[in-house]
Amino acid sequence: MAELSKGVARGGEFELVQADLVLSTGRVVGLKASIINLTLFEDIFQYTLTGQIVIQDAMSLASTGPIIGQEYLKLKLKTPTVGEPDRIIDYSENAFMVTSLDLREPTSGGSQVSILSFCSREFAMNQRSVVNRTLTGSYSDIVERMLRKDLDSHKTFYKEPSAESKKIIAPNIDPFSVISIAESRALSKKHSDPTYLFFENLRGFNFRTLGHLYSRTPMLNYSQYPAGQKTNRKGSIDIMKNIQNLEEYTISSSPDTIYNHSAGVYASHMIVHDIFSKSYENYTYNYIDNFFNERHVDSFGSKPIFPLANVLPINPAGDDIADHPAKQYLQPTTGKSFDNSVQDNSSQTPFTPHNPQKSMQIRNAHMQMMNTALQVNIDVLGTTVIAAGDIVECNIPFSGTYTTTQNEVFDRLYKGRFLIKAIRHDFNPAENQHTMSMNLCKDNFLEPLEAPEENYEPKSKRSKGTVTETWDDIGF
Repeated sequence: MAELSKGVARGGEFELVQADLVLSTGRVVGLKASIINLTLFEDIFQYTLTGQIVIQDAMSLASTGPIIGQEYLKLKLKTPTVGEPDRIIDYSENAFMVTSLDLREPTSGGSQVSILSFCSREFAMNQRSVVNRTLTGSYSDIVERMLRKDLDSHKTFYKEPSAESKKIIAPNIDPFSVISIAESRALSKKHSDPTYLFFENLRGFNFRTLGHLYSRTPMLNYSQYPAGQKTNRKGSIDIMKNIQNLEEYTISSSPDTIYNHSAGVYASHMIVHDIFSKSYENYTYNYIDNFFNERHVDSFGSKPIFPLANVLPINPAGDDIADHPAKQYLQPTTGKSFDNSVQDNSSQTPFTPHNPQKSMQIRNAHMQMMNTALQVNIDVLGTTVIAAGDIVECNIPFSGTYTTTQNEVFDRLYKGRFLIKAIRHDFNPAENQHTMSMNLCKDNFLEPLEAPEENYEPKSKRSKGTVTETWDDIGF
């Protein structure tokens, strides 16, 4: 990342190369001098990008244009000195679609401020498309077909190949619904990982598993630097320390035991019923037993990892927190090796069936864990070199009135590798300032927790009894 600091005067600088609004009438209006603020949102749990742009509308463009929600916004931004195509926010060809004019507010001097919402063109394409045909191939190939043909997208597509040949009969559903089916059922070809996500970040569209995202090298290392440490020996600004400095942070989430029980994060039980053989099988998922067979944020780091729960027994029987499968599933299937419900043109059954026992419980546990994992929201100076789905290092300072015997510098839990779940980019052209608000998460500890053998859930030894009460309908 050393090239990031060359030729940059300060952290958060950006270059607005292009900002053009293409009206429904065909007229092109340059907005570079009119933008007050530009916001972009990317999220690994959202299929496309969205955003808002605030402009100083001196010529009443909203009325004279007019702006009616059928416009296109061509954008191109970059961090100075970064010239790689995938490090530039370039929507000059694959333009955003303006969906609505949210606000028109008059200001002094006869001008007005207008706020426009926009999204990726593929989102609008999805809303007006219907898929009504049979789709065959691997789930990753089906997703690519949806993206290229039905959504007519020419953007870069990062695809992790999935296993097995499948057949989907799409009954008048939109392309994103087909993608959702593939996303929830696909297993990666190399690792049999069921945690696929389909999302768009600033580099393009992605169909990747969490394991694939976790395996990548951290892009930046965020920490909190005192003011005196953000300059180098010559007294000039240390650009890398400024970019990687935590301006603000908030611990936003930690494991929620009640949610994790009810959502099946800790444990679940599933009955799979084969509707052809009229048989069924039982499957039980245990988070703690499966932990080291699955991939987590720090699985590819240099330190040992541990479950995001204490493995101590919670009762004299020796049960731990994952020994009670409160979440129940009942799923049908149409065969073990071949899908008996569909045939090819030769009346053969070459397609593999939906095998929920291979994916559903593991996938659900990981997806739900993302809601209650260790999460931190950070505000930092912006750069175009990172995107949602990247891995970063982040070390939250230790905070406490009293020091410990270990003299920790960083928080015991919120340190090390994190996955970027979401980013809000804010661009202020007047101040030439790009800032980012990021939601980071991780699903493992880096240190084991003490697990005393007889630290059971506390309860009274004797029952307090039952009080039975009745009441009379006096006066009726």
